[in-house]
Amino acid sequence: MKESAVTTESLLEIMNHQLEVIDTKDSVIEQKDKKIADLQQKLDYMLRQKYASSSEKFSSNQPSLFEEDSDIKIEKEYQIETLTYTRKKRGSKSTPPESLPRVRVEHDISEEEKICECGCGLKRIKEIHSQQYDIVPAVFRVIDNVRFTYVCSCNCGSKPITSPLTPQVLPKTQVTPSFLATIAVEKFEDAMPLDRQVKKYKKRFGVEFTSTTFSNWMIKTSELRLKPLIDKLSAIQMNSGYIHADETTLQVLNEKNKTAKQKSYIWLKASTDKYPIVLMHYSSNRNEKTAEFLFNGFSGYMQTDGYPGYNIVANREDVTQLGCWAHARRRFADIIKSGASDINSKTLAKELVAMVAKLYGIEKEIKDDPPDKKKQIREDKSVQILQDIEEWCDTHFLNAHAIGGTIARAFIYLKNQFPKLKIYVEDGRLDIDNNMAENHVRPIALGRKNWLFATSTKGATALCNWYSIIETAKANNLDAYAYLNYILTHLPIYAAKGKDIEDLLPWNVKLN
Repeated sequence: MKESAVTTESLLEIMNHQLEVIDTKDSVIEQKDKKIADLQQKLDYMLRQKYASSSEKFSSNQPSLFEEDSDIKIEKEYQIETLTYTRKKRGSKSTPPESLPRVRVEHDISEEEKICECGCGLKRIKEIHSQQYDIVPAVFRVIDNVRFTYVCSCNCGSKPITSPLTPQVLPKTQVTPSFLATIAVEKFEDAMPLDRQVKKYKKRFGVEFTSTTFSNWMIKTSELRLKPLIDKLSAIQMNSGYIHADETTLQVLNEKNKTAKQKSYIWLKASTDKYPIVLMHYSSNRNEKTAEFLFNGFSGYMQTDGYPGYNIVANREDVTQLGCWAHARRRFADIIKSGASDINSKTLAKELVAMVAKLYGIEKEIKDDPPDKKKQIREDKSVQILQDIEEWCDTHFLNAHAIGGTIARAFIYLKNQFPKLKIYVEDGRLDIDNNMAENHVRPIALGRKNWLFATSTKGATALCNWYSIIETAKANNLDAYAYLNYILTHLPIYAAKGKDIEDLLPWNVKLN
């Protein structure tokens, strides 16, 4: 009997141990299933970001929907959605812009044909116009600057006098303002790398340059001519009282204390007070010290995404930070598009997107209204919708957290950002999102796919300066080439005479 008791007791211990092992394995399997589901959602997001149509992509510098958060759990359910689109109507011809020059080409009948069969002359009763687009190819030419030297005709011994050369954009170089403007626009607006431009000039015109020469021209012009203009624009912008901010990555090959593969950054500030100004700044990092430097002396509204690097500025008493509804909405919209999101997550995401659509519908209606009227309409309509969204977020927050995954992270972002997201209704000058800054970042993202990197920190700084002038010109409805050609022609003259360059700011320049 004693042996039997011992045996029974041992069996119970073995069974309990096996049950513990089973429970442990079940827990491990459950955790792995959740991890697989989370990875599936991340893969789905990355594939759509890379291969989906451009309207479904997010710029590379946006905060990811899939930032690691060990406190958030997820469940998995896979679905496939079919995307539809409406084909544009064909057959309608666009009207050429009025800003384009016109060349009148008359197609008339002969003098003999202007005599009627009855013998009387025909009279013109109307003109019928049909328009065509035409372009005159670039002409590569050489400017031969000729100066003259004079001496006294009576040989009195006085020194010869030579006529001076008009102040040049880059002294002692063989380049004109027009050529520099062309190189800059082709690289920074058309995303054509310098080495490709060099090959084009050799093939089409038989003129040989090197990409190093072009690069040096861009850097020297940026330092000598563009920097004073940018300093002037920066001083105006810092007094604007409202600045949008964003940042994007840049690869710099030769950078101190960094490898070529490590990321550097372009920080952007955009403002629209009276006149639009877009300025970009190169930095080797994305930390708060750069934000503190860029906003040193600024007071007013600062609009950004949820990146915490701006907190050091936002925490100042004289600065009020706005959030971005486009970023908040995007996290939920991405869940709707994802084939790896569960039904409950998609249901919540659709509800949020529908409510945000009401806010944007109001903004569309009042986009051309003056600030005081915008503020009044927002108070009458938008404030209530914002209250509804906040209550909805509080109501479903715990449920979203229980679901886990991307919906939980989207709710956390929305809840944390909500105090900043509702500030825009305070002032009619403020925007609902940070899209203005993002729109000016896009040309860099496009260019980065072609010219790939900056070779040096000087090159990166020059790149930011050129982009600043070009994007500011475009924001003021000026043709980038025409404006660059104008200022590069006049800046040397203004510098030589010590004149104030206020007249060369985009809104003060009248181009033909």
